Amino acid sequence: MNRRHFLSSAMLASLAPHAVAAESAADSFDFAYLTDIHVQPELGAAEGFRQCLDQVNLLKTPADFVLTGGDLIMDALDVGMDRVHQQFEIFDECMKRLSLPVHHTIGNHDVVGWSAKSVVQPDDHDYGKKLFADRYGRGRTYRSFDHKGWHFIILDSIGQHQETRDYQGWIDDAQLDWLKKDLAATGRSKPIIMVSHIPFYTTWHQVLGGPTAKLDGKAIVGNLHTFRKLFDDYNIQLVLSGHGHVVERIEIGKVTYLQGGAVCGMWWKGPVFGKPEGFGTITCRRDGTWHWQYRDYGWKARK
Repeated sequence: MNRRHFLSSAMLASLAPHAVAAESAADSFDFAYLTDIHVQPELGAAEGFRQCLDQVNLLKTPADFVLTGGDLIMDALDVGMDRVHQQFEIFDECMKRLSLPVHHTIGNHDVVGWSAKSVVQPDDHDYGKKLFADRYGRGRTYRSFDHKGWHFIILDSIGQHQETRDYQGWIDDAQLDWLKKDLAATGRSKPIIMVSHIPFYTTWHQVLGGPTAKLDGKAIVGNLHTFRKLFDDYNIQLVLSGHGHVVERIEIGKVTYLQGGAVCGMWWKGPVFGKPEGFGTITCRRDGTWHWQYRDYGWKARK
């Protein structure tokens, strides 16, 4: 090998690791997952949420966007409309802190009046999901989008019990028809991430109440068994949820079901079973794999 050839080869060899690193970075992206925020005027919740958003903005590997997992506000189920509007206004004001695109999921506490204790009547203009849909969903509470080779499906898992008028975990028929069409249009190979506020699976009730503890209709999506087999025909990698304020990972077949903790912890009163207030980041790779990390953003509950 002559000297010129040797030097050229050496230079290429020295650059190769950097080229591989750059290519690897281009093949992946991160997003942040914030669930169970429960903004309210009390307990410094707005300050805590802003602190969380500051940490999202300062991530060492910047996120491409933010997904929320529902329960944006403390509660719209059992309170009057003045309180509902106050909480959403606080939430929106806090969100101005965020420098990223955001996609919102509806949670049970974001629904107006779906409670046996409701003080808002069904004939009220903002009863139900309308307020959330108009503010955050362009008139809808479920949708999908694509990002860098991945498909994201945001579900509305909040149903209403016809007798008690209370909420329950349920995916309605119209949404299931849409979901079937959306999956068919996505195809079998593209990696998919779903978000459902109420989890599809959870073990925490058994952890707390014993192995025979029974789940009620509010704890889990009650009609999952009617559509779960749809997942077998598609490349569904991850189903994100919230609702329980815990971090829980369940793997069934090729799908991981991940409950993402809570930005508010125990409703801004401290950690949940020792897990601090936090949010998640997920790295999605071009090869269809992903990596999750839960992040403590440093909030200390007010006394």
